Parts: sequence; structure tokens; C-alpha cells
Amino acid sequence: MPAVLPQIVLEAVSADTLIATVNGDKITAAPIARAEVPKTVTELVARLGTPTRVEVRELDGTVHADILTPPPPAADDPATGESDTTRRSLPALAEFTADGYVPGEDVAIAMIVRHTSADHTGRARALLDRAELPDRPGELILLGRISETLSIHRTD
Repeated sequence: MPAVLPQIVLEAVSADTLIATVNGDKITAAPIARAEVPKTVTELVARLGTPTRVEVRELDGTVHADILTPPPPAADDPATGESDTTRRSLPALAEFTADGYVPGEDVAIAMIVRHTSADHTGRARALLDRAELPDRPGELILLGRISETLSIHRTD
């Protein structure tokens, strides 16, 4: 039997709100604001404690999917009794998008920390933990491996 990951699905009900489910169960009675999605997803993945498939289903039918990994398990500090989780903040996500990619093509994210794939319309989306970004302002590149489409974004 193949491994099955937990799944978080965020389905748009308007341009500004989404309904969130974990393995098919709603996490709130009311939709959540789009601005709250990064925080909500980060907290859910950390709570699940295992790599988790995350899908965002937009009103136009576009689906963005990625697998997010939680932070490593907390290590207790015997001196204070405090866990590593209480000392460290949860990751905050940064999103970078661009158009013009071949549908389904691999898109490199430089500082190459990960790859993503373009959707059926040729749009690529990179969803990164801000902890993966440099501590100082800089630039991030999305590069289509087939189309050679290049998009440069500021990280600050």
C-alpha cells in the first residue's frame, strides 16, 4: 500500500476567503481570510508533525499543490523544562508567482532551494518558508526548465 500523506485543502469561496479542510474535515465553521492562509497552514502542518500535501483550489479552477514539511520535533531543555517548540517561532510563508511557463514544466527556484511545476495554464507558484530566504534583502528567480521563462522577485 502506498504511503498516504495528510492533506490540507483550501478552497476559494470568494477572492478574499477560503474554506480549509484537513483530510476532508472542516477546520473552522466560517471561511478564513486569504491573508490568514500562511499562518493557518504553517500551524496545521506543525500540528500534524509530518510532511503534508497542501492544495489551494482557486475560483477559476486553478489548483496549486505542494508538500510542506513540519519543523523537526521539539527537544526538551532539561535545565528549563522548556521545549524547543516554545523557543522557536513557526515558519512564515512567502509566495512568488509568474506567468509564461509551459504547463506542467519544472520551474527552478534560485537560490535553488526547491522546484515547482507550472499548472495547466503555464503559471508557476513558489511557496517558501521565510526561514529559507536570506536574512538580508535580495532577489529570487523562477526559471522554467523548458520555456526558459525567467522571473525575478525581490525577497524583502
